[in-house]
Amino acid sequence: MRRVHTLGPSTTDSVAAAAHIPGDDSNQLVLHDSFDDIITNLSKFRDDYFLVPTAYQSKQKDFGWRELSYQYWDQLSLETVYHCPLKTMCLISNPNFKQDKAIIHPATANLLKKYLTKEKLELPIHYAGSKATAYAKFVHDDYRFSIVSEDLLAADNDYQILETYHPDMVWCLYHIVK
Repeated sequence: MRRVHTLGPSTTDSVAAAAHIPGDDSNQLVLHDSFDDIITNLSKFRDDYFLVPTAYQSKQKDFGWRELSYQYWDQLSLETVYHCPLKTMCLISNPNFKQDKAIIHPATANLLKKYLTKEKLELPIHYAGSKATAYAKFVHDDYRFSIVSEDLLAADNDYQILETYHPDMVWCLYHIVK
């Protein structure tokens, strides 16, 4: 059985994509709070696997899937690449916000920035390790905006859906070789 490290919690696109890894191998998922946590600890996961979307973007400025591929070329061996769409995402607004800020996953920053530019808004953007974590912080801390997977939204919420997104995604399964 392969041990596959990817982004948690269980409601993430990563967990959904893991169910579609090509091949007959069975997989034991090991969920992490962020892709950055996995990358920082690669050497501890030798001989395991790492599932990451090509849209991966770190909280660190200027570090994403491209930089991962170059910087860790000698620790990661590309096992397979496949297509699996992301869940429908939506930009939500809290009409009763207490913090005039946004909380998002770093990979969705361009979507939010495009909206803010269109609306001529400037506000601080905070980052979370996953869209699920961003949504939990959005609710708990009364942020103004977030981008989340639509299926995370509670049915009885007062939030306004401003835009929806239906992105396709390419996923990479790496073998952690050292």
